[in-house]
Amino acid sequence: MSPSDGRHATGDVGGHYARLAPDYARKANRACQRAYRELVSRTLGGTRRILELGAGSSDAVAGLDAARVVACDLSLPMLRARTRLSSLPLVGDAQRVPCRDAAFDAVFCINLLEHVPEPGQAVAETARVLGKGGRFLAVTPNGNVAGLLELLERLHLKLPEGPHHFLTSEALAGLAEPHFRIVEHRRFLAFPAGPAAFVRGIDRIVGGKRSRGLFQYILMEKQ
Repeated sequence: MSPSDGRHATGDVGGHYARLAPDYARKANRACQRAYRELVSRTLGGTRRILELGAGSSDAVAGLDAARVVACDLSLPMLRARTRLSSLPLVGDAQRVPCRDAAFDAVFCINLLEHVPEPGQAVAETARVLGKGGRFLAVTPNGNVAGLLELLERLHLKLPEGPHHFLTSEALAGLAEPHFRIVEHRRFLAFPAGPAAFVRGIDRIVGGKRSRGLFQYILMEKQ
């Protein structure tokens, strides 16, 4: 089984990130982490009840003025590596979120959907725990350049993905129906290295839906 054929099991993903947990935050790409924080702040700022799926050791919610932030992850070791203690940690599977219906105003996930055996089920669960009009932000590698992403991993220029199946832009957009309408959908981080102004400048130069960004994000609103 190749690492990107999509037939992996949830337990395989949990085990992979449990092994990475001790060093994950230290080795994570700083330009990417900064871009994720800016994106979350811009798109979800002002929401009061936020759920992060596949939260890991992320600090993407840092600076948000939210009344409640729940950090859900399949891997307990990854949750233990978090530095933002104001988030409520919750061990759980994105395909079976252990939260009540309409419990949140916003949900986001960063580099999660490519690791979920059934991403459509994860999106359906997200819709369930969101109130009407709630926002869902998903960031995932750009599956349209899967070969380049695999090369960067072989060259040790990015953290190992573990079990995964990269989503093309078309596949990611297709997950929206019937639960969501798409507000924004763009590729970004064409060159995720260097100062913030440089990284943003490269994205402006190559910009638009047809850009060669290594990552993509989609912002959706529950119908």
